[in-house]
Order: sequence, then structure tokens, then C-alpha cells
Amino acid sequence: MPHESIPPELIPWLLKQQMFWVATAPLSPEGHVNASPKGVRDCFHVISPTQVWYQDLTGSGIETISHLRENGRIMLMFIAFEGPPRIARLHGRGKVYEYGSPEYDELVLPENRRPGSRAAIVVDVQRVSTSCGYAVPYYEFKSHRQILLDYFDRRERADQADPNAHAEKGLKAYWDRENQESIDGLPGLAAAYKVERTPYCRDAMRFADTPEGGDAPERSGVKKPGNGSASAVASGGGTLVKREFGRERMQDFVVAFALGLAAAAIYVQVMSAL
Repeated sequence: MPHESIPPELIPWLLKQQMFWVATAPLSPEGHVNASPKGVRDCFHVISPTQVWYQDLTGSGIETISHLRENGRIMLMFIAFEGPPRIARLHGRGKVYEYGSPEYDELVLPENRRPGSRAAIVVDVQRVSTSCGYAVPYYEFKSHRQILLDYFDRRERADQADPNAHAEKGLKAYWDRENQESIDGLPGLAAAYKVERTPYCRDAMRFADTPEGGDAPERSGVKKPGNGSASAVASGGGTLVKREFGRERMQDFVVAFALGLAAAAIYVQVMSAL
């Protein structure tokens, strides 16, 4: 049964999900509908039962922001991959607050900003619906991917090292080149790439698994991003790969040995029959 606001009992479940999807569309019947998955821990927030927001990270497209500028329509979908099945959809009207705006600064505090954060998307919720989700398969969550944050952290560092805070391979240049309009030609970012100040985030927020206000996760073999490197290097993952490779080699050896014994037995039987 649909609701006009988010039921209180649904809010903890929404905040627990590790990812969600955002759907928007242009007004033109010839335009392209867009659906974007959103991950990275603690990017989604509930202000009230009728208002939510999320920190929008930079990507190669700008469809959601462009569609919201044109018509404001938006839907957020959450899916349970663990525990009881459930799908929740939040329908509403969205507003875009770009990096550097007062509204962005109020929502995205400096200590919680992620590398590449380009906007805060605020949604006034008008309709909430839940459905069974019985056909959704189980998936086990392992961790958030680090690649996106590492990539745009390098671009932010380029801007930080530039005297004009606008390096050729910096984040603002990327916004200027890639995020000014949608695939249908609708306006995208309008001001973020013109902001004079330098994008910045604290070291802990460079990790996709770090909760807001928290410290970087302590994991064996993980190198924290720093001035020398913007990447999280998980040597533990390399060890796992080596172990798996060694296990496969052992399995191959056992199979080959068994085949050798079988061939030898057949040879003995053939020679005995002669």
C-alpha cells in the first residue's frame, strides 16, 4: 500500500542498504530514460519522513542532474539482497545543489565530503511504495569498490597542486568537459567547475567503506591513501589470489596423477592379455 511519506519503521532499513538506484527522465518522448546505481557508504540521508538527500559523486554522465533541472521528477529504489525480501520506491521532486553552493556546504560537511563529490541531491518525497521483492536473488555484500574515489581523488589532488586550483587534468576540468550537458543536450553542471576554492576531503573519506564522521577502516595489508598514493592497495587480496592459484595448481596435479594411474592400470591389463 502506498504512503504519502516514509513510514518510520522503514527508515532504518533504508539507511542500512549499501546501494540504491535513481531513475529520472527528460520530458521529451525522444529523450533517454536514465537509471543510475549509487553506492559508497553513508551517501544517503533521511532529513524527515518527507525529505531525503544523497551526496552525488562525479561520473562520466550527468543525466540525473540534467533531468532534475528540466522537470524535477525522480524515483529512488532500494532492494533487499539479504534478509527478508523487500523493494521500496521513493517518488518525489528533486533539487540540485552543486559543489560550492551554500546549500551544498550546509549538507555536505567538509569532514564528510567524498572525493569527486559534485552535488547534493535533495528529494521532497511525495509517494512511498513497497513491494515483495520475491524474485530478487540473494547477494552477499563484501565491500564497496574503491576505484571511483581513487580516480577522482587524483584529479582533486591535481587541482590542489595547481596555482589557479584548475589543473588541466583536475576535477574541475573534468566537470567542465564531461558534465555540462546530458546525452540529449540538456544543461548539466552550471557552476561547480567555476568555483574558485579547491575541492578537498579528509583522508578517511577517501575510503569507500568509511562511515561518515568515522576513521578509515583498519584492514590488514591496506595502505591508506596519502600524498604519495591515492590508491588503496589491498595486499590481502593478492594473498587470496595466490592461495586460490595454489589450490587450483594442486587440484590440477591430483587430477593428472589420477589419470596417470588409470592409464598405467589399463596398460598393465593390456600387456597381461597378450
